Amino acid sequence: MPVLEQKFFTKITAFNQAAEQLIDSGDYAQAVKEYQKAWNTLPEPRQLWDAGLWIKMGQAECLLALGEYEQAKEKLLGAILCAGAVNNPLVHLYLGICYFETGDKGTALNELKQAWEIEGDEVFQDGDEKYRNFLLASQS
Repeated sequence: MPVLEQKFFTKITAFNQAAEQLIDSGDYAQAVKEYQKAWNTLPEPRQLWDAGLWIKMGQAECLLALGEYEQAKEKLLGAILCAGAVNNPLVHLYLGICYFETGDKGTALNELKQAWEIEGDEVFQDGDEKYRNFLLASQS
């Protein structure tokens, strides 16, 4: 994995810090825009950088908080192409949530199972129990 040049790293870090401050103040929509600035700063191909994953995940978390499941799903489908994403349980959990909330229960179940297989019950600890319960009910 190549190392991101300092000039890019510094800019991306500044955008991410701005996004985190906006999240702390509850302005998720503006935080998504700051994350997008960070994404746009990454050199091409953006998916090859570790930072690409956490930028896309930050956007998705904000969009989930806003109830924007289709937009969050788009960001996550972009994230799944990033380095380290395939075995990241949160990518699969968040995709599962997006598919669940947009009515695609079959795909939601597949994604939630993947999250469970990677991290077990811990992946559901901080979220809404309905997703865990949905997964468990399907296994009975």
